Amino acid sequence: MRRILSALALLLAFTAGPVWAEPQTYAVALGGRQLGTLQFNGQSRNAAFLLSLDNAPFGIKNGSFKAVTQSSGTAVSYLGSNRGSETRDIAIDRAAGQVTSVAITPASEMTKMSEAGAVPAGVLFPPELFAALATGKSCPTPLSLYDGRRVVQIATQGSREEGASVFCDMSYRVVMGPGYVSPFYLKSFGMTLVYTAGTLAEASLSGGGFKVHLIRQ
Repeated sequence: MRRILSALALLLAFTAGPVWAEPQTYAVALGGRQLGTLQFNGQSRNAAFLLSLDNAPFGIKNGSFKAVTQSSGTAVSYLGSNRGSETRDIAIDRAAGQVTSVAITPASEMTKMSEAGAVPAGVLFPPELFAALATGKSCPTPLSLYDGRRVVQIATQGSREEGASVFCDMSYRVVMGPGYVSPFYLKSFGMTLVYTAGTLAEASLSGGGFKVHLIRQ
């Protein structure tokens, strides 16, 4: 379950940096219970997020996941860190659309996709991906995500309008590397985005019997 939350967190962003958009805050909820908050700030390749869990049930460990991207010309650097039930730090560099280096601590958290040469060109880092969703106006075009351990493809499967809101039915699929939530290693999730008046109002990710919501505050 914690890894499902981390998967959703990979779609969302907090810290100072150049060219920041207006900060956004989301409540993280499971059913009617708020588990914590997610703070996002940024746009394009300069973006960041902080997911904080302090009210997690069912043995889910409280803690935080923070991710930041910074760009200079065609070069982009990414730093991600988990703190709580697990400690993991990931640093990745990309130049001209191609991942050039990956470093993960502890090394036991590395996968076969933690080698720069194994990563396809054109992937986005977690904060960049959510920046595309959070600053968009409606259902996104297909996107590819790389977090240092796996590659995920996200695509719109269908959409519908209800009043001022657009509902985007999405697929979230791990296409290279391990799935989430050991020992199940889930590789396919349902995902919904809701844009109201051209603003991302809610996002949800479902898998493994759970459905987690992000609700913009």
